[in-house]
Amino acid sequence: MRPSIELLLAEEFRADGAVLERTLSVAREELARKRPVRRWRAQAAWLFVASAGLTAAVAGVMLVLGQTSGGVLLGRAPILALLWTTSAVCAWGALSPRGRKLEPWGVMLAMASAAALVFGRGSLAAAPSLPDWVCTASHVGVGLVPLVVAVAVLRGAAFRPLRALLAGLAVGSTGAFVGELACTQGWRHVLVYHLSAWAIAAVATLVISKSLKPRSFAP
Repeated sequence: MRPSIELLLAEEFRADGAVLERTLSVAREELARKRPVRRWRAQAAWLFVASAGLTAAVAGVMLVLGQTSGGVLLGRAPILALLWTTSAVCAWGALSPRGRKLEPWGVMLAMASAAALVFGRGSLAAAPSLPDWVCTASHVGVGLVPLVVAVAVLRGAAFRPLRALLAGLAVGSTGAFVGELACTQGWRHVLVYHLSAWAIAAVATLVISKSLKPRSFAP
């Protein structure tokens, strides 16, 4: 069985013709496979649509079932639009080959969105009918589909922690969006139970992405 190009690259460098020829041979075989090239813009769009499309579907279902109303959606429109913008910027920054300049902006935008979630809430509006942790669990659960998409598209490039973190922030915005529609508790609850779910989604994306072998080592 011939060694993979990753194993050859990991070997201690020896400047002899046999090793160089073997490395070139394996590299040519890799190139000859002609694997389909996935455009990073399409991958960024998939990640954003996985999050935004899911939240739009949840909002539609809640509207049909009477769990929310058009007035609530209009009242929450600014923060919901901010969360969608955060998801789009983070997805673009994570998948763009030149996204390093956008990465700090994505992180700052996510922090601004998190602050808006907290400061946009007042005190407790109604007595909770479920334990507080249900919000955290449901937010993490609703982000599982975007999480799978994020991990899949991240494998198309070399692993970088900040890139994976940005993708995780895009994933976590899904649960934060749903929480704005489904939960009426106060800012302390949002700070502890909603933002912790966002953090869990981001860290999970980072850890899982790091543990998987990339399909490509492109920048």
